[in-house]
Amino acid sequence: MRYQKPVNIQTLLQDSPLAKIVQKGIRLNELNQQVNGFFPPEFKDLYRIANIEQNSLRIEVANAMVRQSFLFRQQELLIQQHLPEITQLTFYINPEFRRGA
Repeated sequence: MRYQKPVNIQTLLQDSPLAKIVQKGIRLNELNQQVNGFFPPEFKDLYRIANIEQNSLRIEVANAMVRQSFLFRQQELLIQQHLPEITQLTFYINPEFRRGA
């Protein structure tokens, strides 16, 4: 430690794991706002984008009825969506999901 070169704190923070987590959180928040336009309006506040991976979008839903409805519309949603890299939607029921949370 004593012989290390000084490091620019801004560079250190930009490349840190925490910065990457914050950037992913911001991206997920923006994505949640975008999807409100092409997901069914009757399910507003009953789902949220939980994670985005290589070609998959993980969506948490409030209950089995919402999940089943999304599964019936899955092909339609994939065609409509604005993210061409997403080829799979994965729906998870989250019992802790609170409306408006």
